[in-house]
Amino acid sequence: MGRSVRFHLAGILRKCPLRHFHGFHRLSPGVQRSMSWGVVLAIVAGIVAGVVAVLVQPTSTSASLTNILYNGGFEQGFTHQPGCGAVGSGWQCFTNGGAVNYGFYDDQWDRVVAEGSHSQLIELNTYGIMLGDADRYAGIYQTVPVVAWAEYALSLKGLIRTTNMEGDPWRYRVQVGWTFGPYPDWTRVTNWMDVGWDRYYLRTEPGAFSSFTTRLRAEASHVTVYIRVWKKWGVPKEELDVNLDAIALVGPSPHIPQPPPIPSAYGPAYGGGTVADPAISLQPPSGAAPPPYSLPSGVCMGPNLVYNGDFEGGFNAVSVGHVGTSWGYFTNGGGAEYGFYDDQWPRVVANGRHSQLIEINTRNRYPVDNDRYAGIYQYIKGLHPGATYEFSIKGVLRGEGNEDDPYRFAAQWGFLPGYNGDWQAVNNWTEMNLGPIAARTDPGPMAHYSMKFVAPASEITLFIRGWKKWGIPNVEMDFNIDSVAVIACGGYGGPTVPPVVQPPTGDCWWGPDCEDLFPPLSECQPSVPDCSTPWLPEPDGSCTYVVQPGDTLASIAHRYGVSLHHLIAVNNLVNPDLIFIGQVLRLPGCDGAITPQPPLTNPPSTGQTTYVVQPGDTLSQIAARRGVSVEYLRQFNGLADPNFIYVGQVLIMP
Repeated sequence: MGRSVRFHLAGILRKCPLRHFHGFHRLSPGVQRSMSWGVVLAIVAGIVAGVVAVLVQPTSTSASLTNILYNGGFEQGFTHQPGCGAVGSGWQCFTNGGAVNYGFYDDQWDRVVAEGSHSQLIELNTYGIMLGDADRYAGIYQTVPVVAWAEYALSLKGLIRTTNMEGDPWRYRVQVGWTFGPYPDWTRVTNWMDVGWDRYYLRTEPGAFSSFTTRLRAEASHVTVYIRVWKKWGVPKEELDVNLDAIALVGPSPHIPQPPPIPSAYGPAYGGGTVADPAISLQPPSGAAPPPYSLPSGVCMGPNLVYNGDFEGGFNAVSVGHVGTSWGYFTNGGGAEYGFYDDQWPRVVANGRHSQLIEINTRNRYPVDNDRYAGIYQYIKGLHPGATYEFSIKGVLRGEGNEDDPYRFAAQWGFLPGYNGDWQAVNNWTEMNLGPIAARTDPGPMAHYSMKFVAPASEITLFIRGWKKWGIPNVEMDFNIDSVAVIACGGYGGPTVPPVVQPPTGDCWWGPDCEDLFPPLSECQPSVPDCSTPWLPEPDGSCTYVVQPGDTLASIAHRYGVSLHHLIAVNNLVNPDLIFIGQVLRLPGCDGAITPQPPLTNPPSTGQTTYVVQPGDTLSQIAARRGVSVEYLRQFNGLADPNFIYVGQVLIMP
């Protein structure tokens, strides 16, 4: 630049010499030289000022524009939505129902992700449907504030996959549309635009992503962008998978974009509430009451609200095997065999020495059924309604038989508000990506899965299940579970009530060596074994007891001299085999002066022989040892189900 300026100045001086100015020749040579240099310096200063002005001149370039959509790359997490599944945070889902199966997933397979580590997968399939419906739609949408009458560029990337490579070359379509105003309704969109993606790939062999860009002019202060998948024909036994990624609406932003509000009492997992994500600050809609809890920025950290999520706290013997302490179990029966095990094979343990193994098999079974489920559940307390939590798990799916189908098994999770052990009432089952299904005897590494959700209440019931999809004989599914956690996000450090302080297991009680690990309680509580102050009865004449490690319902009933059946009834327990550390039980018939009995070591003498069920016992084993039939022992004890007895249960021996 210096050489060009120097040559440019020389040219100016040659064309306009100062001696041509009137009176210049009358000046002395010294004055003439000074004037010449002054003019040169003035010209140089003017040129430099002009160059600087050009360099710093503000222009209306892309630097003043931004992507006003939230989580268009799906890297800020997913939330549960009923009837859909896992939908990117900040987005909402829609379908038109009918005879087709819908699925929304957080896809992390690198071959179907355009940018980052996640994409939104939308699935429509007609498996198990004899006659599917034509013109089935499923999609996502988001409402954002915009600058009225400004121009925006809408862009996205996508990939279409299918199990059926034959047929109409335009049988699957992806469309975009938009409406103006703060009230979204996908059924009122009149400007649907085809993105022109005509290339379909085999479901298991995806190819390159396609792109699409269009422009729109905002006609109001809010715009809702819709993206939908269209399955035109009701062809049976086919699956359509569409992966969406890198969605952007670029233009001027009036302020930091907020995720769209969804009116409901429960939050996104139940189709309502404000979509919560710790990466952004949420503001309530205008005129709406503020949420009961704020959601500040922050990471997910704090205590794990799941008890025995690593299964190092022991297992309980149940009719189908062994289930982790404080977990309940369920199956849907039918044409399959079920097993629950304490698995200690290091290759299927993520942390510690134990994992929960759930097995479904159809060996030597006929007939066999499709869609067999088996799982575990736990009641979790101490959540903040409306706050964001992260569910995480480590697991592996492995099996034997039917290896030609890489999707023959699936692992899912879901939850219900409150204490509800009815797994069939869960409507937010979400599939967990645990990697490829491994061989039963050669498992891969335990995969990590996590997802954020918004707490609908202060108490939830968490469910985890394995799904064996097809009724094929001689097939075994093994699902190993470990490191289950529910942790608060956004600055919430744990439960809403103080945790129960548990006594040490060794000789140490209160004292200098124990204070750091077990701080003293401010007042006497039932959780402290040497508490001598009588418990205060509740208005209905009952006292309370906090469940301790090693407790069973039968041992608690014996210790306080109450009926086991009354204890179950007064606490409205769905599963008497499922109690957990810290659970508060009401003791019936307490007058405030209850005296604990010593632990049950030998059964009381009542003129009849009794037996306390031990871990690993079955009713048939007990009957054989006593020399009586299983049916006679069942009837003698009034047992409804001979396959259901629990550790600590007292049986009367005939």
